[in-house]
Amino acid sequence: MDASAADEPVDFDDLDVAVAHWHVNAWGGAEYLVTKLAEAVDVDRVYTLGEPDPDDPNPYGSVTFEDVTPNLDYSAVRGLQRRAGRLFEYSQWEDVDWREFGDPDVLVTSGATTRAVITPDDTLHVNYCHSPPRWFYDLYHDRKDSLFGALSRPMIRYLRTRDMAVDPRVDHYFVNSPIIERRLWKYYKRDSEVLYPPVELDRYYNDGDHGYFLHLGRLDEEKGVPEVVAAFEQLDERLVMAGGAGDVDDAVLDRIERAENIEWRGFVDETEKFELLARCTAVVFNGHNEDFGIVPIEANASGKPVLARNDGFPGTFVKNGENGILHDGSKNDIKKTVKRICETERMAISTETTTAFSSEEFQSSIRDNLVEMMTNFYNID
Repeated sequence: MDASAADEPVDFDDLDVAVAHWHVNAWGGAEYLVTKLAEAVDVDRVYTLGEPDPDDPNPYGSVTFEDVTPNLDYSAVRGLQRRAGRLFEYSQWEDVDWREFGDPDVLVTSGATTRAVITPDDTLHVNYCHSPPRWFYDLYHDRKDSLFGALSRPMIRYLRTRDMAVDPRVDHYFVNSPIIERRLWKYYKRDSEVLYPPVELDRYYNDGDHGYFLHLGRLDEEKGVPEVVAAFEQLDERLVMAGGAGDVDDAVLDRIERAENIEWRGFVDETEKFELLARCTAVVFNGHNEDFGIVPIEANASGKPVLARNDGFPGTFVKNGENGILHDGSKNDIKKTVKRICETERMAISTETTTAFSSEEFQSSIRDNLVEMMTNFYNID
C-alpha cells in the first residue's frame, strides 16, 4: 500500500499482509492458530525457520510453510544453529530481510523469537503472543531444584535480556486470552488486544448422553492426568480418555490399563473426537493454569458441561452451574464435581458461551484491528 495515501481510508483488501511463525516442531495449538490466522488474512503461506519437522502435512488447512533460512547468509551454518533451538532463533529472525519477501505492508508474527524481526520503517509489525517465554518469567523458579535448572540459569538470563531487547520492535500485540493479556503487561508493560483462537463451531453437535465422561488431550502431568485417573479409580462412572501418549509415568499408564472403568483410546481423528464430545455426559479438564485451553470451548460447543480446574483461562470461562463446574484440581474435588453433575439436572448449555470463539468472529476481528492499526500507523503525527 502506498504510504502517500495516508489520508485515505485503509481498505483491508489493499493491504499486503505476510505471516511468520517461529518454527514447526510438531502440529499443535500454535500451528493450528497460525494456520487459521493466515486463512483469515487471506495468505496461503507462512514463513518459518526450517522446514516443518513432522512428516505429515499440515492437518489444519492448506496453508504451507516456507523456510526463510536459504535466504540468510551462511545458510548451512544457520541450519546447524537451528538445532540449538531458541539460543540462535532471535539472531536468525532479525537477519531476515523482508524486502526479499515482498516488502509487506503488515507482518504478523507468531511466537516469541519472531519478535526479533527488523522490518522496513513502513511495515507494521504485529505479534500474536501465545505467552511470554514461561521459563524466562513466571516459571523461572520452577526448575531451581534440578541440576539442569541450575546449570541453565546463565543461558536463561542471557535469553531473557535478548527477549526484552527485541520487544520494542513490535508495534502491536494480539494475545489469546485475558490471562496472556495480564502476563504480557506484567513482564513487558505492553497493552494488547485479546483475539481468541477460532473454533469451527458448526462442526460440533450434541447426540445425547451415552453414559461416559471424556478427557481430551495428551496424557501429560501438566494436564493433571494423574489426579483425573486417581479420581475415577474411586468412582463407578466410566471415563474415556482420547489423546496421545504424554509424559506421565508408566505407573499412571498401568493404572489406566488396570481400571475397568477407564478406557484410553490414544490419538483420535477429528471425526471420532466430535463423536466422543457429542455423546459424553461431561468433559473433565484439569490442565494447570492454561493460557487458553480449547477443550472447555469444544465441550460447550457440543452442548456438554465441563468440569474444569479453577485456574488459568478455563477458570474464568466456566461459570459454576451454568456451563460447567469448577474444581481445585485435586483427586477428591474432581470426584465431588463428577458426583454433583450426576446428581443434578442436566445443564442447558447456551450457545452464547461460545459465540466469541467462532471463526467468523476471529476473521472479522483480526481484519478490523489490522485496518485500525494500519490507519493509525500511517497517520502518526
